[in-house]
Amino acid sequence: MAEKKVEVSQDIEVSQEDIDNVMGKPQKSAQEIETEQIKETMGNIKHRIIVCSGKGGVGKSTVSTNLAISLASQGFAVGILDVDITGPNVPKMLGVDGQRPDVIPGENKFIPINGPLNIKVMSMAFLLESPDTPVIWRGPVKMKALRQFITDGSWGELDYLIADLPPGTSDETLDVMQIMDGSVVIVTTPQEIATLDARKTVEMAKKMNRPILGIIENMSGLTVKCDHCGEEKHVDLFGSGGGEKAAADLDVTFLGKIPIEQGIMEGGDAGKPFMWSNPDSVSAKAFAEVVKAIRSGLGEN
Repeated sequence: MAEKKVEVSQDIEVSQEDIDNVMGKPQKSAQEIETEQIKETMGNIKHRIIVCSGKGGVGKSTVSTNLAISLASQGFAVGILDVDITGPNVPKMLGVDGQRPDVIPGENKFIPINGPLNIKVMSMAFLLESPDTPVIWRGPVKMKALRQFITDGSWGELDYLIADLPPGTSDETLDVMQIMDGSVVIVTTPQEIATLDARKTVEMAKKMNRPILGIIENMSGLTVKCDHCGEEKHVDLFGSGGGEKAAADLDVTFLGKIPIEQGIMEGGDAGKPFMWSNPDSVSAKAFAEVVKAIRSGLGEN
C-alpha cells in the first residue's frame, strides 16, 4: 500500500519590501515630502530663535538684525529668515537689498544671500521687482512661500537661525512657530498698549508649547548726548518698565531694556546695524547684555 504524503503548511514571512515589489511602493504625498524636508533643514540648525511682537513699530526687525550681527561677530554660523512677506525690511537693514539668490543647477534649491559677517539671509524682498512692489497675497500663498524659503534654501549647518516675524498672531506667526519649533523672543516698547499686545503673544506661545526666552523692552527711554560737553541725558520718551512688568506678571524672563539712540535709526537706514557700526554706544552695550541673556536661556555660556 502506497504511503500517504502529508503536506505540512509553513508560515512564510513577507517583508514590506516584498509587498512593495509586488504591489508597488505607495507614493508619498507632497505634504509628507515637505514635512521631511523641513525636518531635515531644521535638524542642521542648533538653535532656532523666533523674534515676534504683538504689534508693529516696536523695533522687532532692529532686534533681529542686531541679534544676528552680535552672534555672527562671536564666530557663530548665523542665518536670518525674514518672515514678514508684505513688509520685508531685513535686507535693507543688513545692506543687502537689491540682490537675487542664486539657484543651484539640477537641485531645485537656492543659495541664501551672503550678508555681513557671512550671515545667510532670505527675504521676500529679494524676489520683488522693486522696493515699491506690493505683495498682495492671501494667507495660503504666503504660507507656501515661507515653507519654500525653508525647504528650498541651502542653509547648511547653522548655530543660529533667527526668524523675524510680522506683528501679531497671524497665519505666518502660527505657521513658523509650528514648523521651526524654536524658542521665542518677544519685543515690546514700554507703552501699555504695546505690552498689552505682547502679553497676547506670550500666551499664544505658551498655548503652542513653545519655549519663551523672554521679553525685550525696546525704545526704553531716549539717550541724548550734548554736542558741546558730551554729557548724556536719559529721557523716558515712551515711559519705562512696561516690558519688565509684563514679564513679571506672565512669569517669563525679562531680557533687558534697549534705549533709543539716533545712531540706531541712521544705522538701520544705512544698512549697518548698531551692533556693528556703533559697538560702544549705550544701546549696543545694553543689547550685548540682552544677547548674553538669550544665550543663557538656550543653555549656552
